[in-house]
Amino acid sequence: MDYMEGIIKVKVLLFGLMYSQWTLHFVQNFLLANHCEVWMVNRNNKKEEYRKYIELYKRLGVHFIDVPDIVHELYDKRNKKSFLKNIHAHFHQLKSIIRSGPYDLINLHYVSSTNLIYTYIIKKCMKTKLILSYWGSDLLRADKNRLSLMGLFVRAADYITFDNKDLEIKFKEVYGRAAKMPAETVLFGLPVLDKIHEKCRDGMSESIRKMWNIPDGKTVIAIGYSGTKEHQHVKVLKAVGKLEDQYKERIVLLLQMTYSGAEDYKKQVLYEAEKTGCEYIGIQRFLTDDEIAELRIITDIFINAQTTDAFSGSVCENLYAGTLLMNAQWLCYQEFKDYDFKYMEFEDIHQIGQLIIRAFEQETDVSQNKDLIWRLRSWECCGPRWLKVYKNVVKPG
Repeated sequence: MDYMEGIIKVKVLLFGLMYSQWTLHFVQNFLLANHCEVWMVNRNNKKEEYRKYIELYKRLGVHFIDVPDIVHELYDKRNKKSFLKNIHAHFHQLKSIIRSGPYDLINLHYVSSTNLIYTYIIKKCMKTKLILSYWGSDLLRADKNRLSLMGLFVRAADYITFDNKDLEIKFKEVYGRAAKMPAETVLFGLPVLDKIHEKCRDGMSESIRKMWNIPDGKTVIAIGYSGTKEHQHVKVLKAVGKLEDQYKERIVLLLQMTYSGAEDYKKQVLYEAEKTGCEYIGIQRFLTDDEIAELRIITDIFINAQTTDAFSGSVCENLYAGTLLMNAQWLCYQEFKDYDFKYMEFEDIHQIGQLIIRAFEQETDVSQNKDLIWRLRSWECCGPRWLKVYKNVVKPG
């Protein structure tokens, strides 16, 4: 462990949801930027998308802990092993991790029950520090009984971070006394914000619309930002389909179903989009940060009707790009209470059509959202907050 002004050099075991753009950006924009030595476990090498992440991490200088084949088989869901063989695989994984140590700290990203138990055991064996970083659905959509049972392991953490204030509130509701542990909301930066800033600064907005084949005079309305049914695409599309033709002729629907979601559900969504009578763009392939930035720039209205949600990065990216957000009333973001964001709200999905008509007939000034999001979610502002957390956890004594 070594300190330099403005940076901290520690050996970090990064555990949890590793094959994710969120984790990749955290590694690039915080850990490696502050000269940390980053280690991960290569525990599923059979999936093509995972191998791509591993190759990229290695090019960045991330170290990987190799584990026996039995561990890879454990995480290959096509191979169902017996209970005893699974226990044997978990033992070998723990053994490989402990041999690679010691570490200055472990940072678990996305706190699932299995990974929480893993990091608890590793912490006890290595006598190291542990940071738990909650992302969203690991608290908001997790089974309540399972969350309660995890309390013992949660209390072993040295620090807890939350990706938004709603998670911090939920944590306190679930864990009671454990809520007195050192914890705070420390947001992930959003590299897409830099991409949006760069493209808008260079006056590329109109050329981007042409590149995505958006006709002149059309309004792009995005529904959700992934392919999961929790975004309620079908219900929203039915509401849009009830608009009069004079409005539907002016609309291009944008359906970004890149991440997660069952194939049958995605097909149903595209079928419903066809039925609306509006033009639409359905995207299911992997998107680069540049492409995501472009989608945010061309989006005029973003409809967020998820059943539950934290203050997600996609919502923030749209707000930063100057998109008019139509947000479900049941998604009570704490950030909307703390800051003066400008957006529209609906109590029921059936009201979405009325909001779209109002948006066509009167302009809503959302310009102040841009500065608010930059202060909350740019790595320029988030990086120093993460640095402070890490320094507090690993400081001598």
